[in-house]
Amino acid sequence: MNKIRLLQTLVVLMVTVLTASCHSNQESSAAVNSNKLVVFTTASDVGLGTSRIPLNIRKTDGTPLMDIASEIEVSYSPEESNEDQIVKDLKWREWPIHGGIYTTTMAFNKVGFWNIKVKVNSDELQMAAETGILVKSTAEAPDIGEMAPVTKTKTSPEGTNLRLITTAPEPDPDLYSISFDEAIKSGRPTVISFSTPAYCRSGACGPQTEVLSELEDQYKNQVNFIHVEIFDNPAEMLDSGDASVGIESPVIDTWNFHTEPWTFTISRSGIVVGRFEGFVTAEEIEESLLRTLDAT
Repeated sequence: MNKIRLLQTLVVLMVTVLTASCHSNQESSAAVNSNKLVVFTTASDVGLGTSRIPLNIRKTDGTPLMDIASEIEVSYSPEESNEDQIVKDLKWREWPIHGGIYTTTMAFNKVGFWNIKVKVNSDELQMAAETGILVKSTAEAPDIGEMAPVTKTKTSPEGTNLRLITTAPEPDPDLYSISFDEAIKSGRPTVISFSTPAYCRSGACGPQTEVLSELEDQYKNQVNFIHVEIFDNPAEMLDSGDASVGIESPVIDTWNFHTEPWTFTISRSGIVVGRFEGFVTAEEIEESLLRTLDAT
């Protein structure tokens, strides 16, 4: 099993076990307590500095707590420390199909495990739970403020069968019209997303490419939008119906991530200004993109 598929399987199993059994584990990215609340984060690649942290908050019966950010307090601290920092920017991100996730930014100044505490205080609910996150000295995938890897990505000349470069059921040709190494020379910001729409185990990769298409229509001729298939042989995968025959693209090693989808917003000068692990809404991409467009 390739490394991305293995890690996706582990994440899916972790979420399933948490929702079903609600056993505590401080050395994973998920934990629960006995107060009928569970919280976990899907951030698996976090380094020192400021990071976007997505939080899935739900009851132990699986019911998600949706769109109540104003009634939730989130704090975080290094393990074995009582100096909690309270986040100020918790926001609910509604997904286009169903559900959603909360996101916030956290600043980490110490390597190791950090505790994340969530308290819900409303007229109807008073609950609390904790989870943990591992902070490394440096992130593996390109981080905010770093130069994006100058990589050649697959494009499709007019009339080419897009099944040769993507598993997207209804691929948008505009997402394969320019290679990333050419995009960063264009003088425009770039949004690049890596995923396998037909076989992503999280089920988020298909909707992610749809989000890119939506934004591409809105920012046509202002921003480059690129989708990169995780595997080198999508047509073979689609023809066989067997994801296990997939051969990982070398570009994955260059960008050095181990889950999917991943999406990055890149400035005109090739600097990473937005970094999103897992599904990211059009709204959140746009927030990052507008900062880049407004900066010039």
